[in-house]
Amino acid sequence: MTSFDSYAEEWTQIQASVVSKLENDVKQQAGEQRKATLRRITMELEEADEILDQMELDAKGKARNMIVVRGYEGEVKKLRERVLKESMTSDRDALLAMPSHTAYSMDVDESDVLSAGAGQRTRLLAATSTLKTSDARLDRSARLAAESEAIGGEVLQSLRGQGAQLANARDTLDEADGSIARASGTLKKMVRQMYKTRITIICFIVILIALIGLILWNKFR
Repeated sequence: MTSFDSYAEEWTQIQASVVSKLENDVKQQAGEQRKATLRRITMELEEADEILDQMELDAKGKARNMIVVRGYEGEVKKLRERVLKESMTSDRDALLAMPSHTAYSMDVDESDVLSAGAGQRTRLLAATSTLKTSDARLDRSARLAAESEAIGGEVLQSLRGQGAQLANARDTLDEADGSIARASGTLKKMVRQMYKTRITIICFIVILIALIGLILWNKFR
């Protein structure tokens, strides 16, 4: 298993934990217990962001892995939006659960209402900042993926060019082999012709010597 696969497995476990909490715990809880669960989910999503940062570093130059990282970051963004929605619902429920101020209830303090509104605004700003960070990370991943795809295209084009060069070299070698075969046939013909010429010369010399011997024999007989 590669380091990228290991990070992906960790991210999957965190994603499953977050989804389980949102689908089960958050829907069954209320009040502070629900807020605590949402805080734990937020911490898990921050851990998921750290894992995605490591995956992004590991995936540089690998278009397929960058596509996977981009998909995971999209999932994290969706989960953050769900957490933000649940947080807003919790704050709204908390405000609605307070006694009406128009009933002049002695248990209601205007400062508590303002404090709750300020807390809600703070959480909304924090959630918005987190979503912007996620968007920026997605944009960065998209750029890296595009760069990786461009590099992959250049490498593929280079490989195609090298393949064409190899094909041309193979054709040249085939032509050279044909030329060598023809040259070899020509050399063999020349060698055979040389042997024939040598045999002819030897026969001529033998005949000439025989004639000379015959002439000398007739002369001194």
